[in-house]
Amino acid sequence: MNIGLLGFGVVGGGVWELAQENRALNVKKVLGKAAVQDVEAILRDTDIDTVVEVLGGLHPAYEWICRALAAGKDVVTANKAVISAYYRELTALAHENGAA
Repeated sequence: MNIGLLGFGVVGGGVWELAQENRALNVKKVLGKAAVQDVEAILRDTDIDTVVEVLGGLHPAYEWICRALAAGKDVVTANKAVISAYYRELTALAHENGAA
């Protein structure tokens, strides 16, 4: 699994550490202050099949999750705010684009 990681705080750092211990998980790009600073580098990368959103909050998380799903990428998030506010829209968008 090639991962684009949106955020590199406490949770993002934890995802990074887990991926280092699991050969099946490859964090290809990280959106953060010391890494990729333009989300387009992740959203347009055809090698990335899964986006892990760990930014929190509604925006820009919602917009970036929508763009990832529209590109057919699977999305993993623990963002309760965005899921609570946009669950139906996100699941419909995932279904339309063959993503999860």
